[in-house]
Amino acid sequence: MLVTTSATRDPHLTFAHGGRADLKGEHNTWYNMLSAKNTSVNVLFQHDDFHNPMKLVHGSKMGRISMVVRTALTGQLVTIDFNATLAPRQRATVRTNDGERFVDHTSPFHLENLDIAFREKKMPGNLGHSIAMAITTGKWKVEAYGKHYPNAGANPGKALLNVLISATYDADHDVVAPHGIIGQSYDGDSIAVDGAQDNYSTPVVTTAAMAEGAIEGKASDYKMPGPFATEFKFSRFDATQAKPRDVTKLTGKKVYVGPRDPTKPVGASPDLE
Repeated sequence: MLVTTSATRDPHLTFAHGGRADLKGEHNTWYNMLSAKNTSVNVLFQHDDFHNPMKLVHGSKMGRISMVVRTALTGQLVTIDFNATLAPRQRATVRTNDGERFVDHTSPFHLENLDIAFREKKMPGNLGHSIAMAITTGKWKVEAYGKHYPNAGANPGKALLNVLISATYDADHDVVAPHGIIGQSYDGDSIAVDGAQDNYSTPVVTTAAMAEGAIEGKASDYKMPGPFATEFKFSRFDATQAKPRDVTKLTGKKVYVGPRDPTKPVGASPDLE
């Protein structure tokens, strides 16, 4: 079973049972995207301007992803850090009990249930290729890769981070229900929830949506003090039991969609208008 959530570009969120929301975030602020037993994913949000051919967007981007994994056999804590970049050689910084090392396409990483590898990813249109990092834990697959700004010529060297998060097991019925801005959508209810989304219909856009209506609490509840922090209001990293969120308490638009498509992507993406 593989259900993928996504977080892309400005950034737009796609959830496990369908539904979408936008999340501007605060400048230079870390937010938890996935908090599950022994797995935590944080993403750094940064404000920026996007000079598109037809409009100007005062928005935000994701610039860095950091992850903490507790291994299944020895309980070793591993941290993984990756920056959005368009460089031909991409690499992540991985720290284990044995110290720090760099992982790239020439040197995949394996430790117990944890694997990290890089692969080439074809970009749409004439944007060429990027290098994507894939992290698998046996229960979760997290992919991250850099992407050009929408008007690449006016933004040389600038990269946007895309994040895809996939549950490779039945996360909807885990005794420790996942949480985080994206992870909480694995709630077993077959309901798609749409949250706040920005309006891109004008020539100048200032984004403001904070995923209101699609997440428990407020976006500020998911702010993290640093890249490898795991504790916050809805943390599941050290939990032994946790119920899924109560979708009836969310104020966003709800649509019953039935059993979810295990191939449908979910996560966060910079889908620039």
